[in-house]
Amino acid sequence: MTHDKKNAKIIPFPHLKDRLVEKGMASLKEKKYQEALELFSEAMKYDDTESDLHLGMAICFLELGELEEAKRVCEKMLKEGYGHYFTVLQVYMTILIQLKKYEEVKSTIEAVLEENQLPAESAEQFYKLLDFSRKMTDPEREDEAWAEEYEDTIDTEKVLASPEEQMNLIHSLKDRNVAKYTGLLKTILQDPSAHPIIKTMIVMLLAEHEYSKPVHITKFGESLTIEPSEIVPPDAAPILHRVLRVLDETLGNENPTLYAAVEELWRRHLYVLYPFQPKLLSADLWAAALHKVGYEMHGIEIEREELHMMYEFTDRELDEACTMIKDIEEISYL
Repeated sequence: MTHDKKNAKIIPFPHLKDRLVEKGMASLKEKKYQEALELFSEAMKYDDTESDLHLGMAICFLELGELEEAKRVCEKMLKEGYGHYFTVLQVYMTILIQLKKYEEVKSTIEAVLEENQLPAESAEQFYKLLDFSRKMTDPEREDEAWAEEYEDTIDTEKVLASPEEQMNLIHSLKDRNVAKYTGLLKTILQDPSAHPIIKTMIVMLLAEHEYSKPVHITKFGESLTIEPSEIVPPDAAPILHRVLRVLDETLGNENPTLYAAVEELWRRHLYVLYPFQPKLLSADLWAAALHKVGYEMHGIEIEREELHMMYEFTDRELDEACTMIKDIEEISYL
């Protein structure tokens, strides 16, 4: 009797699929989403009709940021009737919101409401999602929608009172929609006690997200209204490069190591000032001031007459510029 390996059936261990699902659910609860996804995928090989498997995979994809895959799984579940319809629908709505498909959210929930199928226990949540999606499809109400949807997710008072909390908030928004937090960010920008570097970071964050609405900012006793999407970043400011060109011809030739240190000093100065510009716009004046302050910081003396031979400036303006550089350098680190 011969044994045909090619045609032999592979018989899985008893209850293997159930054990895979159980382990996958345990990993899901522990927020080990990649591990859970792999277990669910393995279990699918034995039974691809179990609703918990599909829903578990959708949640894993969602948490891992693979939104299109999560969307595909939910659409398959809704189409083929896997799982509790409204549980799946709620996950699906969450995915669509993260994909910014607000029109689809609105039309889907409106269709469900027309059929009078919404269960009482889910009604409030779906009505909130519907109201939110309607506002998000109306440009004039977008900020209002985010503010209402997320007003309870952070401790506003704690953030306003702590530079560390403000930095944590800014870093957390790098790859997220900032619209929901613009109200809080604008409050910090107008707070006279908020650190200037925090305000710089907020303006740059809004610029990176191409935020195009007017923003009012107070810094060093001055006020300014800007549109972040239109503003030039500090490392592209014309005054930065004009001053460095002048310095390169003098200090750069004389002491390249000190020039590098002074360049960092000047970049830091403009970063702290941002989005404001120096009041004095003479490149020669700032080059002279940076040359003088740079020497002083390294314990080197330089006569004013020697500076006059290299740069054009008045003594009064030089003293003012040197004071500004020193004052801002003192607060240039958090």
